[in-house]
Amino acid sequence: MIEKMSKTTFTILLIILYVGLYAIFKTFIVLTQDLYMDKKVYEKQYNIGKVMNIHQSKIKEEDYFVVESDKYKVKVKNVFDGFEQTEQRENETAYALFGEDNKVIASFEVGKYDSQMVKIEDTSEDGYYYELNRFPLYTSDFFRKYYFKKYNITNDVDLVRHVRERKKIKCNFLTPITKIQENYFFNLIEIALPNLDNITYLDGDRIGYMIEEKNIKRAFIIENDELYYLAFYKLDYYTDDKINEIINSLVIEK
Repeated sequence: MIEKMSKTTFTILLIILYVGLYAIFKTFIVLTQDLYMDKKVYEKQYNIGKVMNIHQSKIKEEDYFVVESDKYKVKVKNVFDGFEQTEQRENETAYALFGEDNKVIASFEVGKYDSQMVKIEDTSEDGYYYELNRFPLYTSDFFRKYYFKKYNITNDVDLVRHVRERKKIKCNFLTPITKIQENYFFNLIEIALPNLDNITYLDGDRIGYMIEEKNIKRAFIIENDELYYLAFYKLDYYTDDKINEIINSLVIEK
């Protein structure tokens, strides 16, 4: 009888210990979930977003404006007469059109980057998503892939749509740990992405998205898990029709 009671007592104590440790761990996660997070993420409200249909146009070779570096070579319709190259960085090339007193009338940038989907795979200390390695909300490669599969996210446009449309929650002690971790994962991505307040989705022969902030529009076109970047400065110079014409003519050679 004593032996039986001892086993029962031991089992009860073990359960109490397990529940106690779980409660401590859960409380710790709830209290630290936003430790490395900009809490403004919970206040973000997005509109639906516009759509720009892209129809690949073919033009004569001599009518292209060619931008080439060690990392990329792209061509667009030459609507840049008078533009001068102003800067050549590792991932971008910049051009500007100058007016009187050397004032910039308009500028244009071309570049190439890894897609967000590729960046998320890199959780090294120098990577954009190093925070995913932090205890206690470490997000393994398995869970990252699980979240993408769960929400049918296959490219950056899917990712941006999900981040803008998802229902964000303020997690508490009753929220499952897996849900806290998922919420943390997408909150972090939202903070790492460019400002998504004003967005136009590119659809058709090219897929991507374009964001607008102040007097700039930045277009990100997806090609083979890489982002080709076109930036338009001075929007009184670049009409929507002109931007559409430039993107329609885009040819990516590397």
